Amino acid sequence: WLLGIARFKALSMLRKKKEDWIDDDDAAQVPDSADTPEVVTMKEDKAAALRRMIDALPEEHRTVIDLAYYHGQSVSEIGEVLDIPIATVKTRMFYARKKLGEALKAAGYDRGWP
Repeated sequence: WLLGIARFKALSMLRKKKEDWIDDDDAAQVPDSADTPEVVTMKEDKAAALRRMIDALPEEHRTVIDLAYYHGQSVSEIGEVLDIPIATVKTRMFYARKKLGEALKAAGYDRGWP
């Protein structure tokens, strides 16, 4: 009985609390006060270096990274597109991320942003 009341109260609070969601494109247009010209340049340099490192990956790793991060596809969608098992997609993602992390570290970039 008491749990039922608590559950009802929690659900009521969730219904009342409506958050205003904004589109990702709109969110990207909001200026960040921490983005000084130096930080913007560092982010652009790191993004360009990361893209070069992705392009240097083997085809099977590059493809899954592109589909996941640049096209927003899920692991199951990538498996369907490439006609490979989901476990294979996950394995390729693991090794691709590992190689990218090693390449970033070797190039002197930390894993954070910028």
